[in-house]
Amino acid sequence: MSNIVVIGAGIVGISSALAVQRKYPHAKVTIVADQFSPNLTSDVAAGFWWPYLVKFHNPDLLNRICRDTFDYISSLVEREDAGAMWQSGHEVSREETEIPFWSPIVREYRRLSPSELADRFPHQEYKSGQFFTTLALEPTIYISYATREFITKGGLIRQGKVKNLNELAGEFDVIINCCGIGARELVGDEEVSPIRGQIIRVRAPRVKHFFCDQDYYCLLNSNCVILGGTHDEGEWDMEVNEETAKRIMDENVKRMPVLKGAEVISHHVGLRPFRTSLRIEKETIRNEKGKETTIIHNYGHGGSGITLFWGCALHVVELLDERSHL
Repeated sequence: MSNIVVIGAGIVGISSALAVQRKYPHAKVTIVADQFSPNLTSDVAAGFWWPYLVKFHNPDLLNRICRDTFDYISSLVEREDAGAMWQSGHEVSREETEIPFWSPIVREYRRLSPSELADRFPHQEYKSGQFFTTLALEPTIYISYATREFITKGGLIRQGKVKNLNELAGEFDVIINCCGIGARELVGDEEVSPIRGQIIRVRAPRVKHFFCDQDYYCLLNSNCVILGGTHDEGEWDMEVNEETAKRIMDENVKRMPVLKGAEVISHHVGLRPFRTSLRIEKETIRNEKGKETTIIHNYGHGGSGITLFWGCALHVVELLDERSHL
């Protein structure tokens, strides 16, 4: 039986562990992390399926990963305990934009005409826009759902901070590295950097459609609306900035007046793990005794963790398939 460890308990880590279990039910799979839900970057995310702040050198694989994740989330919608839901809305821009690569994946995609833009957003000078139906997956609910399945299938969870991959190499045959922003320290990857995001959760039952442009967004969850946004590159500050919070609220109200008077529930900050290119690849290390350990890296998802997590987990399994003894 192969002994596999996953570093990281966010949505990427738990899903990678779960996908491995489903493919290799006799493998021993352990998750090691220093923090767990609901205290993760995943828990701050709005859970919106929409490629955002992510780069990857393989567009064909990226497209497949996006589609696989979309299909997986859609399969969860009828489950009350998984946190998945459909939502429709508008993405607009003050620039002329092209039809995105992901348009065939979402539902009911169509471009907005100039008259529609002027009618729906009379006080904004948008030059292009699109309407589509996509999915949301509330991360805290889903992580709980996935963790229950992982434990039921015999998965193990260990709390602790991994400082060096060699700590685990002697104990495990395979290490799956899903440590997100922690990869900068753990494996010395200086291509990983934070993009700070600050959000507000509000009660706004009159909001029925999502909205996003280059600067701000209003996204739906099951019992609240999430307002953003910020994308502060290289910023590590985890404290809520009151001026930023006011700006997020004011600018969203300008774009969606129906938000006026919304009740503020809470404020949150998270660090998106941006990388110059998503890293999902395999390497082999050898310890001083000559024992080989396979490492599969799965990090650098930027602001697209919800858009990519399951497709990346399936690709992790594909990389594992190349190991003959599994």
